[in-house]
This record gives sequence, C-alpha cells and structure tokens, in this order.
Amino acid sequence: MPEQPPSGASAPLGVQPSLHAVAEILRDPHPLNHEVRKALAEFVDELGTALAGSSVPPAEVTHLADSAAHLVKMVHRQDAPGMLAAARDRLEAAILATESKAPLAAGLARRLLDALANIGI
Repeated sequence: MPEQPPSGASAPLGVQPSLHAVAEILRDPHPLNHEVRKALAEFVDELGTALAGSSVPPAEVTHLADSAAHLVKMVHRQDAPGMLAAARDRLEAAILATESKAPLAAGLARRLLDALANIGI
C-alpha cells in the first residue's frame, strides 16, 4: 500500500514552484510598465511563500494558487477583457473559500486583485 503524505503538507510544496515560475514570467518584458510587473511578481512570490507554510487543506490551497496563477498568466498574455473578468471572479471565489482558514494567503491574493484593479485590469 502506498504511503500517504501528511494532510496539507504536499500540495503547498507543489504549488509554490508554479507561482514562482509565474512571477518570473511577469519579470520578463511585456506591455505593463516595470513598477506594475515588479509589484505583481512580488505578490505572487509572497503568495507562494505563504501557501508553503499554510495548514489549509490541499484542495483549497491548490485552488487559490491555481486561480492566482491563471489570472496572472492571462494578464501577461493580454487576454480579452471578458476572459480576464472570469479569471478575476474565479480568484475572488477562491479567496472567499480560503479566507477563514488561511487569512494571510487570502489577503495576499486580495492584494493581487487590488493591484490589478488599480491598473485597470
């Protein structure tokens, strides 16, 4: 019988590298100005670090991280406004689902949404 990893321990470790990879994408040149790219990359890095130390159930952690990563990738690709709105809504729902169990991670994800809203995304 395969050994089961401890609950909450394996998902954050698998999620963190993907968020850091997205942060690196944001550091590459694209139409957003330097300050915005840097701020977004820092939010994603902080979220990945917060999720790694979180004791939130893996499904919730994964959903929050995946939603944040998906939105950041869409911003980088400059997807259509309707698609960006749907991705923002998905992240907002993930934040609400995680807020009571991981307020730090949810707060960082909310800061990401606020930063995007401040630049009109």
